[in-house]
Amino acid sequence: MKIVILGSPQAGQQELFSLLANIPLDTIRQKPMEAQPGVCTVRDPRVTKLIQMYKPEKTAYAKIEFDLLPDFGMQGNTKTLIFNELKNSDEICWITKYDGAEADVPNFISELVIYDLMLVEKRLETIAKEQKKKFADAKEKEAALMSMCKDQLDAGKPLRELSFTDEQLKEMRPYQFFTLKPTVLVINVPEDRINDASITKKIREEFKYPCIQLNAELEEQINELKPEERGEFMKELGIDEPAIDKITRLVYEGLGYISFFTVGTDEVKAWTTRRNSTAPEAGSSIHSDIQRGFVRAEMMKYADLISLGSELKVKEAGKFHLKGKDYIVEDGDILSFLFNV
Repeated sequence: MKIVILGSPQAGQQELFSLLANIPLDTIRQKPMEAQPGVCTVRDPRVTKLIQMYKPEKTAYAKIEFDLLPDFGMQGNTKTLIFNELKNSDEICWITKYDGAEADVPNFISELVIYDLMLVEKRLETIAKEQKKKFADAKEKEAALMSMCKDQLDAGKPLRELSFTDEQLKEMRPYQFFTLKPTVLVINVPEDRINDASITKKIREEFKYPCIQLNAELEEQINELKPEERGEFMKELGIDEPAIDKITRLVYEGLGYISFFTVGTDEVKAWTTRRNSTAPEAGSSIHSDIQRGFVRAEMMKYADLISLGSELKVKEAGKFHLKGKDYIVEDGDILSFLFNV
């Protein structure tokens, strides 16, 4: 799964990518016309808590992949590259400056709507030609679906605002419509507005996208501090945690992911699985043998372990459970699998 980061010139996308992927800003600026890949750790405080409890030899947070794209609005070959990368992405992270957000965000959404509209119109033309031949009946359902999409896009509205059935979404998957992709809006605000919740509230309500704010320069300063110095610095600013940490979790959730954990003195690790995965499906994230030979899963909730203080106390409280193959794994489950090879 891949997330693309893009924005208009000087919006802060290079700084955001640098912080997420831990790549020096100077290195990023050497390739402004290219798509640049990076891997980001999902900053999950639950993993940190489990590490403190178990003091393991090894630790592993969940990971996600990002691509930084050139400035949005470029023309020619760069524009083609941007749209090709967008098409092959699973989620979009759009960053904009606060002082231009009210124009920048709708312009960005409008570009995506126009691209999807062109795609729908081309598909409708193809269907019309096929209906003149022997495929008329087979194409009626798709024609109706594409017509519904066209009406929405003609009105300047993203497809994500329509209610589609699971079957319809499956039919549309090959087209990779931009306005169906999960999208997160990041607003780069002035330092004196970092705690002004009304900024993201207004944009979230108007455009119906997940939205988060940060001050890119301030996030760089926080990142450069030693861990023991960050707490006091953020406290003075009224910040509970770096915005960059919240962004990693927001885009992770937007991909439809949840985390479950395996714990012990040897290793504490966050594993990634799809929301609504069964226990065997989640186990396949660790090894395919677990899904094939699944017998059962031992499960306790993260919240129970933290509140009670130990696995023994979880068991004594009757909150340690055995789960079968139909169990739907929930975010924060701590699991151990029994399986036959």
